[in-house]
Amino acid sequence: MNTHNSFILSLYMIFFFALAGCQDEPADSAATTSGTETVYADAVYHNGKIYTLDEQRSWAEAVAIIDGKFQAVGADSEILEFAGPATEQHDLEGRMAMPGLHDAHFHLMAALHALDCNPGYFKWENLRETLEYCKTQRVEGHPWLVINGLELWHGMEGIGNDIVNDVFPDTPVMIRDATGHNRIVNDRALELAGIDENTADPQGGEIARDSATGEPTGMLVELSAGFMVELLIPPYPEDVVNQALQEVLQVQLSLGITSIQDAYVIDLVLPESLSDLDRRGIPMPYMLLHLGWFYPEGDFRERLEATIQERAQYATRHVSTEAVKVLLDGVPVPPKPTHVPILEDGTIDETNLLIPRDVLAQKFIEWDKAGLKIKMHTAGNGAARIGLDAIEATRNANGDSGLWHEIVHAGDVHPEDFPRFVPLRAVAEMSPYFWHLGGMLGGTGYQFRSLYDTGALITVGSDNIILPSFNPYPPLQGIVERGEEALPIETALELFTRNGAISMNRLDDMGSIEAGKIANMIVLDRNLLEIPSNEIGATKVLKTILDGKIVFDQD
Repeated sequence: MNTHNSFILSLYMIFFFALAGCQDEPADSAATTSGTETVYADAVYHNGKIYTLDEQRSWAEAVAIIDGKFQAVGADSEILEFAGPATEQHDLEGRMAMPGLHDAHFHLMAALHALDCNPGYFKWENLRETLEYCKTQRVEGHPWLVINGLELWHGMEGIGNDIVNDVFPDTPVMIRDATGHNRIVNDRALELAGIDENTADPQGGEIARDSATGEPTGMLVELSAGFMVELLIPPYPEDVVNQALQEVLQVQLSLGITSIQDAYVIDLVLPESLSDLDRRGIPMPYMLLHLGWFYPEGDFRERLEATIQERAQYATRHVSTEAVKVLLDGVPVPPKPTHVPILEDGTIDETNLLIPRDVLAQKFIEWDKAGLKIKMHTAGNGAARIGLDAIEATRNANGDSGLWHEIVHAGDVHPEDFPRFVPLRAVAEMSPYFWHLGGMLGGTGYQFRSLYDTGALITVGSDNIILPSFNPYPPLQGIVERGEEALPIETALELFTRNGAISMNRLDDMGSIEAGKIANMIVLDRNLLEIPSNEIGATKVLKTILDGKIVFDQD
């Protein structure tokens, strides 16, 4: 070929690849050129059934990945052309692949709780034997004993700390109940916290007292009371914490979870450790940390507000801190009805409201202006309405900032409030990981279909601090099988993928498999759109690809 023809061909190739980069057809962008040199894909996955969850909910056979991003999505014949000598080629053998999953309500403090004594759920009548067992489960050298999982579903009457004092007269002990909202502590812990018969109840909480003497019984109701003791507990050693975090992160990846929202960060140990692990290259899902804020004034609130102000120092590639979490009420199940309901006459019983309406609106407007996404814990339908009112006040004051603010759990939203979600850009975040099971915890509604039919953006999260497992596939099955409130599997998958990305304002780079997006993808042992619904819960992940690299492989 003469020099003139070579020059014309080079121009043609440059024009062709430049044009291909502007097209909607992703397969043409699988390889790029530098001059006349072809740059091949780093990895190609082919011979699969890839559910992309793009705008058209397309299916593809293959993807090409370069520099941690999807460069092409299409048919085998198109994608394999761009596999070079050094390209990793992975035969999916007809398996289903899809975008990585999003957990909208995770608690990475579960890694810290894993270092506590965790005997599983246990009843009050088994307390003494549980305490004896936990003598053998302490972190060496740590001065406190913390225990998780006491069941108090049938009330707190007659509950006190006598048994705890008997087994542990000198060691400070704190026992969290199964909801995570209430605590029992022994006298040694009360002494260290300076809690006695003269101590006033904190805002939104209660120090249970002996009816005859007025002395504390050791029962601390709701978080504001529990934090009076919990904040005194020293952190576990840094190396122990980092190891526990890495174990949780690896389990997430093994379940196909490639992005999360941490729903309540109140301990600097977490953002500091996560940022350090990310800088060291430890594989982890992309995460948005919702920094906790607390209404009662005092040292704790000042510390939380300082963390929010200084949040940028913890940001890394996989860790974002541009979010806040508040609690509007307690729990809608025993031992104490601490939720905020709408009464039969349409008024809201604000007895248990944890943040006054005017303060809530003021903080919302402030945080929204600062670019912070907000989650609001709402157990009762009255709390959900108050939360929506706060978002409305914010939109009226600031206009539409583009941020999606969230009604968390959204298990008991009043039907009159369903239509408010779309115009307010409010997210209905639900926790079907345990609510779909029925029984005591599953008694509230979770109106998936009702909210979906109004166009509301729904996300789902595990609230894993309550559960022993955050496996997403049983709750996915629960959504599909929830009677009149069920959603088809195609829609349910959007809740775990696209909707999570939309909620975090990251649909431009995750949530679906499309050219130019971060290459987060999972390979499953079954095709979720072809199997009976009762088989969805047993799904296993074969591979998890994060940033274009395999970070979990069943083999």
